[in-house]
Amino acid sequence: MSRPLKVTTAVVLVLAGLAGWGVVLTGQGLDRAEKWISIVGVCLSTLLGLAGLVLAWLTWRQGQPTPTPPPTVHTPGPGAVGIGGDNQGTIRTEATGTTTAAPSLPAPGPGISASGIGSVAIGGTNTAPVHTKVTGPGTSGTP
Repeated sequence: MSRPLKVTTAVVLVLAGLAGWGVVLTGQGLDRAEKWISIVGVCLSTLLGLAGLVLAWLTWRQGQPTPTPPPTVHTPGPGAVGIGGDNQGTIRTEATGTTTAAPSLPAPGPGISASGIGSVAIGGTNTAPVHTKVTGPGTSGTP
């Protein structure tokens, strides 16, 4: 059944139900019809309120993010720092006396990787300063 046909069928059924209620209520007289309308109104309003609460609860539960496992972090170089998530603290790294870079190995899986001397890798948002100092033979400013 196509969507327009479903909508048309639903509208026709609702209108037929309303027409049926109109026929029933006109045969009841004004006093009894008013009582029927009050009873049906209370029941419908309670059902609609409960349906609204259920939908609100389902929407709220659906909006809650499911916790994801932290990413893989790989930092093989001297003085290297790898942070898998957000960072709010100062990062200070210093590598002294290193003469050669660490071999660049592939990361063991998905995630963060900081493989050079004094390198920093952050997998999320960084809101703090990052200070990296590399000293030793072959670097500018050798002591």
